[in-house]
Amino acid sequence: MKKFKNLISIFLVMALVLGTITGCSSSVPEQQKQNNESSAKYKSGTYTSTQQGMGGKFDINVTFSDDSIDSIEAEDNNETLMVGTEAIKILSERIIENQSLNVDVVSGATYSSYALINGVKDCVKQSEGDLDALMATPVAIDTYDDLSHEADIIIVGGGLAGVTTAISAVQNGGNVILLEAKEYLGGNSVLSTGTFQLGGTTIQKNLGIDDDPETFYNWILSNSNNTKDPVQAEWVAYHSQDLIDFYSTMGVNFNTEKVNSTDGSEINRGHALSPNIGTAVSSLVEYMDEIGVDVRYSTRVESFILDESNNIIGVNATDYNGNQVEYYGNKIVLASGGWGDNNNMITENWGSDYDGLVYGGSVGMDGTMLNAAVALGADTEDMNDPHIDATLEVTRGITITTNVLRNCGGILIRQSTGERFADEQASHSEIAAEAMHELGDEYYYEIFDKNALNYSEAVTSKIESYINMGLTTEYDSIESMAEGIKVDADVLTKTLDAYNSAVRGETEDEFRRERFYEELKAPYYVMKVSNGVACTTGGLKINENMQVVKNDGNAFDNLYAIGEIAGGYLINYVGGDSLSRSSISGMLLGREIVK
Repeated sequence: MKKFKNLISIFLVMALVLGTITGCSSSVPEQQKQNNESSAKYKSGTYTSTQQGMGGKFDINVTFSDDSIDSIEAEDNNETLMVGTEAIKILSERIIENQSLNVDVVSGATYSSYALINGVKDCVKQSEGDLDALMATPVAIDTYDDLSHEADIIIVGGGLAGVTTAISAVQNGGNVILLEAKEYLGGNSVLSTGTFQLGGTTIQKNLGIDDDPETFYNWILSNSNNTKDPVQAEWVAYHSQDLIDFYSTMGVNFNTEKVNSTDGSEINRGHALSPNIGTAVSSLVEYMDEIGVDVRYSTRVESFILDESNNIIGVNATDYNGNQVEYYGNKIVLASGGWGDNNNMITENWGSDYDGLVYGGSVGMDGTMLNAAVALGADTEDMNDPHIDATLEVTRGITITTNVLRNCGGILIRQSTGERFADEQASHSEIAAEAMHELGDEYYYEIFDKNALNYSEAVTSKIESYINMGLTTEYDSIESMAEGIKVDADVLTKTLDAYNSAVRGETEDEFRRERFYEELKAPYYVMKVSNGVACTTGGLKINENMQVVKNDGNAFDNLYAIGEIAGGYLINYVGGDSLSRSSISGMLLGREIVK
């Protein structure tokens, strides 16, 4: 099926009303096309504009002939893979196809979108083109007579959980339609460092790490004080190697040279993707295309379709053109993510103290389908479990990789005093709770050094993007750092001296931090961070078959939930929990749901 990826214009909406467009057709009248062609003249050649994106500055090269925009290139950029990079690709195609700059930004990739659009505008001016005409030119839309579709399996959400389920189901003979609200796939996963918590793997064995599925399973439960669902713990522990083998057939590679430490564990279980999560998701998307997974982009699902007996038989969605489209399926899989982007739900479930927290996850994670399921009698769990992170960058709401703190020797200090306040290797929520409820500081500073740049491919890539974005300030001494962040130099010196003494083993760390990397040395890198929501832990209650459980304890026959929308596992969050659970459950569900 054709992807719904073109934009609406006021001109075209009027045309539709007048009945000038039927079936699937280009919506720009011939006379309008002629007028557009005659008004868009350029001084031919290639022009360059440098713009600031999400990941730093990059060059946009636009090539013009005498009467058209022929190509747009922005290859050497540091935009987030599968988010910003997709936005650049999508918008470039739209501008060229329609010879128009009357385009909207891509949802969730605002910085990248504006950088591309503004760069093309600048190049148009350089080419002496008529910018006003390009801004006024309507963009073609596609219209469809068929607004009802069906498949054996309808998957709602194209994050890692939904993508993995779709691939696994199609591999096992399933007929699938995957619905994604955004114009790209990946969800929250592409915003992470891509570290999976896995145990008993051949990678560990080859590195001399002694681990096995049973040991991993017991640790998952004991480390969470037995709050995690043992069935879901079993999925993760006993299918870790299965997942690595499964992904490897699609060109997804794990780092075989290093396994990172995991929160609270004496055994290293953090398996990072090589080179990063973005390239991994890109490989999965390419594989989906190869095996013919039917993906409908820009399709936001809003409610369920019920039969006369109130059984779920499908979902209602709105496509990019504003069409109301119905999708019918024998089985419905909810993989639409969490609800961190819904402040009302945050305060309702966590309390007023959490009102207005910065959200650092994927745009649109507002709990729409979770609430729709609850309205039909679905049960939930862990909804009142606050999961906050103390390392969200203040100005843009970017979740800073906690690997910098846990594995690379980074520390957190108070904005008001320059003193540390927590064991940086404690859980996300423990650190954030201390920062939120005990200190009273508006924000904090995260400090690290060049050791972090040499830690791993994924971490290095993230840090370099922070530097390129101008979110990290470099200081060549403690004195200059103290002056820059406006804290007392003597206090900051004592803070670093005490930490480095603990690293050397001369003294016990004042916050009982047990694992260190290297001493912190100049040059120092500093980022301003605050409390925020990276993801949510609560969600729909599911059974051993991943079916959504009702309030009466019975399960919906044909409604499933996986990933962040499902509860039971992410409580007492450990780094890598979400990626591991999402991918493994998707792999397993895809195999079973077609039976």
